[in-house]
Amino acid sequence: MNQLPLNFSNQDLRHRDFQGQDLTGANFNGSDLRGCNFQDAILIGSNFRGARIGQSRSKIWNLITRCAGAAIAVTLASAFASFIAGEMTGVAALIGTGAVAIAITNTKSEIIAAVLAGVAAVIGSSGIVYFFVGNQVKGLLLFLGSGVILGLAVILFFQVVFELEKLSKTSFDNADLTNAIFDE
Repeated sequence: MNQLPLNFSNQDLRHRDFQGQDLTGANFNGSDLRGCNFQDAILIGSNFRGARIGQSRSKIWNLITRCAGAAIAVTLASAFASFIAGEMTGVAALIGTGAVAIAITNTKSEIIAAVLAGVAAVIGSSGIVYFFVGNQVKGLLLFLGSGVILGLAVILFFQVVFELEKLSKTSFDNADLTNAIFDE
């Protein structure tokens, strides 16, 4: 039985996964294929004229926005609780808000990085307060501890960004592109 060629022309197909699919003779003319995965796909004679291929930054901007929102929420919640009810309540609020953020996002690495950044901000600001109130040793220890936590958050965040960079590129790894048409 002969299969009719698939027509994907002039469509927004960003971030679609075509991995391992038989797309022989498919028409992707004028389509936006940024971030698509064609790894191990069969693309014999497929038409990619005028298609947009490469990177899509929308996933990375989405990640940065989510991380910033989570870090700000964790920082504000714990700072507010510390101000209203005292230091230990602030720590409890920090842990609770972070746990909720992580649970809501199904333990996504980027949210863990944001929560760690929020934790570092609260601990660091407490260290600064202790330092200027006269308890320099406790202030310095808290400030240095926040620096270590913030460093871990930055490392984790950049690992997530590098992983997203790889995912956001159009991938033709091991695809059969025999007689595929790439113009423009």
